[in-house]
Amino acid sequence: MRRRASRGTTRHPASEPIVRLLCFVDNLGAGGAQRQLCSLAVLLQREGLDVSMLTYHAGGFFAEALDRAGIPRLVAGGSGGLKRVLAVRRAIASARPDVVLAFLPMPCLYAEIAGAFGRRWGLIVGERSTTPDAGSPRARFLRQMHRLADAVVTNSHANRRLIEQSVPALRGRVSTIYNVVDLDRFAATPLPQRDGPLRVVIAANYRAVKNPAGWVEAARIIRERRGPGVVTTDWYGGGAYFDSGKDERQATQMLVDRYGLRDDVRLHEACPDIQTRYRAAHVVALPSLFEGLPNTVCEAMACARPAASSAVSDAALLIRDGSGGTGVLFDPRDPHDIATKVLELADLPEDRLRIMGQRARDRAEELFAPSQVSGAYHRLAAACLGPTRPDPVFWPSTDMARPG
Repeated sequence: MRRRASRGTTRHPASEPIVRLLCFVDNLGAGGAQRQLCSLAVLLQREGLDVSMLTYHAGGFFAEALDRAGIPRLVAGGSGGLKRVLAVRRAIASARPDVVLAFLPMPCLYAEIAGAFGRRWGLIVGERSTTPDAGSPRARFLRQMHRLADAVVTNSHANRRLIEQSVPALRGRVSTIYNVVDLDRFAATPLPQRDGPLRVVIAANYRAVKNPAGWVEAARIIRERRGPGVVTTDWYGGGAYFDSGKDERQATQMLVDRYGLRDDVRLHEACPDIQTRYRAAHVVALPSLFEGLPNTVCEAMACARPAASSAVSDAALLIRDGSGGTGVLFDPRDPHDIATKVLELADLPEDRLRIMGQRARDRAEELFAPSQVSGAYHRLAAACLGPTRPDPVFWPSTDMARPG
């Protein structure tokens, strides 16, 4: 179903129409998708869009940031299923948006069904992870439902290709727009002096997909090879606003205790000023089994920190692997490989780590500039006001993303 053409004549200074944008996600917990959507909401509001935020769970980690920015928050409620679809449809009708931008599978599905029987608003749905179960019946169903949207946005070229392969009808309708990073908040700072172990920070929830158990196994191997005090890890995730992964955190702590690694791997709640933790680290790591475009790697690059990352999704487009590059890549399913790559960084002199970090910052300024990312979303949202489906938007191109 198509909606009518553009509804307004007020123009953006760049000759693009101002749009009323409703951002939609499940909650405002401390997750990567929530962080990205809230950051985009603030940036797009600064560009002149009329932005509001819809969730179906009240409160959350990022609620205060939206309130400070003056972005209205709506809660659809509903207990799931058809009741939630109807609640979402009513909430969208009350907000009267020109365009809805939904992140995460269930919010996307609710928005798609809510608009299936006639809508007068554009719909952009976002996929944030390159999942290994893309061929499952559930995954195929969810992606087929994207045909009801005007545009699909991924944050990695790997996921865009996966979607186009699994649903050929979506070819030519899937955009890739990298994550936005606040380059002032995540500013480059001098590397801490190496007066002891290599200090590693991980910012991720404790769900199994983030592979905390694999990281602990690698920490055990590092201790077996080199003894204690060579590498320490502080992992920040979970907490009061993000319950997903609570059981995994307990299981991870039990594994840490079993191996006697309390001095090597420390588990914390999510940290609202995570940039201060990055600055206290020598390396930022992420051992996920799969990802879209991980916020923590992008933020680490912006802070001029080398990254130790799983070789998944677009990681090889972001990180130039090796001591002459910007970080290291490893197989997340092989703790021995994780340990080997982390020890490569631990063996580097301080000045080499500093050079790697500066190269990473240069890449971050090129790839994650807020003006480029928000501008790409702005163009896509504006194009949804027209009578035909918008052409895909790419930031960056695969050629530009590839490390030199």
